[in-house]
This record gives sequence, C-alpha cells and structure tokens, in this order.
Amino acid sequence: MRQGKLLIMSFIISTIITSAHAQSYKFDYHPAYGPAPLGSNPQSIARLLSYENFRSIKLLNAAIMNYGGGDAELDKLIDQYAEASALYFQNKMMESAKAFKENQAAITATAKQLAQKYHQETNALLKDSINMSIRAKLKLQLKTGQNQLVSDKQLGQAQAGVLKANDYYDRFKDAKSVDAISLITAIYYYRGAKQNMFTMMKVVADSQSKALAEEEVKAMIAKKQLPRSRKEETRRDLENQKRKELESKYLDKYAKDITDNNNQVYQSKEKEK
Repeated sequence: MRQGKLLIMSFIISTIITSAHAQSYKFDYHPAYGPAPLGSNPQSIARLLSYENFRSIKLLNAAIMNYGGGDAELDKLIDQYAEASALYFQNKMMESAKAFKENQAAITATAKQLAQKYHQETNALLKDSINMSIRAKLKLQLKTGQNQLVSDKQLGQAQAGVLKANDYYDRFKDAKSVDAISLITAIYYYRGAKQNMFTMMKVVADSQSKALAEEEVKAMIAKKQLPRSRKEETRRDLENQKRKELESKYLDKYAKDITDNNNQVYQSKEKEK
C-alpha cells in the first residue's frame, strides 16, 4: 500500500513536470535563499514544490517508518501532497501553492524531529564505540604489546562522519528558513557514521575471536586434550564459532539501525511471524 502511494505520487510529479515544459515560465526565487514566498508565481511554486516535496518524502520514507510516526505520519504527508496536487490539476494555483507550502512545512518539521533522534542516538553510539575500541586496545596491548587495532580506521571514519553530520544538524536545526533536504543530509551522514561503527564492531569481533581461539587451543594442547595434528582445524572452528557469538553480542541489538542504514524499512522478527 505504502509503495503504491509513492508510485502514484511519482506519476503525479511526472505529469506536473510534463505540463511545465509545455509552457514558458520562470521561477521567481531560488530555494537556496529559503522557502518560496506565496507572493511569487503560485504556478511556479506548485511545480517546484511538487518535485521537492516528493523527493523529501521518498528520502524520509524509511526513517519515518523506523524511527518516526510510522504509517500514520507518512500517510499524513502523502495525503497533504495529494490534496495539493488535486488543486493544481483543478487549475486552482493559489490554493495549490498554499497547500504545497503547508506540506513542505510539515515535511520539514518531520525531518527536524528525525534528525534530532539520529543526532542523539549516533552520538551515543559513538561514545560506546570509542569505549569498546579502548577496551579492546588495552587488552591487546597487555597480551601482545601491540598498540594499534585494525578497527582504528573505521572508528576514525565514524568520528569524521559524526562531525560532518553534527555540523549540518547544528546549522539547520533551529534555522528559520530551512528546507528538509539539509536535515536529510545530516541523517545521511549519521547513517554513514553508524555503518562505520558497525564495521568496527565486526573487526573487533574478528580480532577477539582469533585471540580467544588461539588461547583455547594452546590450553587444550597443554592439557593433552587435543593432538597437535588437529591444532589448525580446531583453531579455525573455534574462531568461526566465537566470531559469530561476538558479532551477535555486539550487533544484534542494532538490527533496526543496520537495516535503516540501507534506507530500508525494518521488519521485526515478531512481525514476520
């Protein structure tokens, strides 16, 4: 049902754009300077916002379903968009422009709420990831004398991504004139930062599983519970087992986030049943 509504919206916008090419007109403002005033050409406003609003709704679709108000919030935005489009095709340009503006404001408000949630959760995840990295590094240094983890690269990329996302969020969260796409850009960078943190967790799990498997095999050989001829085979089996256990321990609780990072709607196992 939800995908069907988005397809209908896609058809509507293509029809509006086609009609725009059939006539000569120009925009009376540039979106870089904030939302269009209603005093501008209402037909130009309706045409532009029919594209911008559709794009924003489509980009926010998964975020709304995963972290926002779900179907109810998404349907509200889509219904507003459909009403504005209906007015356009009735040649009620002033009413259509006003309706598209109201739809734009509602989309921006939704984007602000979602960006705030991503901001809070991603910064908290970064703190947890840094703590995990430090613990893993200290344990590695105590056991082997090494002072660098291969996961340092992913953590550094995650930190850079959070800084960039925070910059977008801080600049636009309280701005009087802001379009939804600026806040959606912040969400994009928060998702990228989270993905780097999840990759870091996998790298840490891999490193820890190798160390744990090696220790266990050495202990088994010392106690003569394992012949040396089976050392490598047993070590590989233990390593794979422990990697799966550690990845599950670190990442299972972030199943929704991992799905959301791919701009997809998360389906819980309970819903699947």
